[in-house]
Amino acid sequence: MSIIKIKKNTVYTLVIWEIQEDINSLLQQLQPTTEELIEIEKFKNQNRKKQNIVSRLILNQLATKKVKLNYSENGVPLCTIFKHISISHSKNFCSVIGSQNKIGIDIQYYKKNILEISPKFINQTEKTTSKENKEILHFIWCAKEAIYKTLNGITCSFKENIHVKDIKNKHVTRGYYLNGEKTIKYDVYCEKIELYFMAIATIKL
Repeated sequence: MSIIKIKKNTVYTLVIWEIQEDINSLLQQLQPTTEELIEIEKFKNQNRKKQNIVSRLILNQLATKKVKLNYSENGVPLCTIFKHISISHSKNFCSVIGSQNKIGIDIQYYKKNILEISPKFINQTEKTTSKENKEILHFIWCAKEAIYKTLNGITCSFKENIHVKDIKNKHVTRGYYLNGEKTIKYDVYCEKIELYFMAIATIKL
């Protein structure tokens, strides 16, 4: 088992797993049901298979028993041990977060071309405050992805509808979903782990 981080607080439980195992080893740990195996085999890419297996292993560990991982019609992950869960994976990292409140998580491996792709997701204000700092751009991207995951698959523009305030040294900031008269406010926490960038978005109550 390669869990590298567990974080529990009054709002959420977070687990990050660094995938070092091969498929057979992960399957041996999971002991999948026939239904689970059918779902896993839908992924043709070996890394995606591993990520799906690890997501299930993390949830089983949090529940201390075997639990089902389901998905809504909009692709939102569902599990009985938490009212809301969010899952993200990038390369060898898989993260699962659970909460009684709506929550989103995103994790991304460092991208060399982040400056080139940033116009697709940052607005003019974010461009000014980020000063084209590559780390900040990664955090903005992750924060917007995390916020989007709380919106149940609705169509929106990362550039126009999702906004992230200036990210300070402590990597705590605010985010907003804006659409006409509708506004949803978020607390956003960002963290860098090795060459991975992570953001957690929780709806501000």
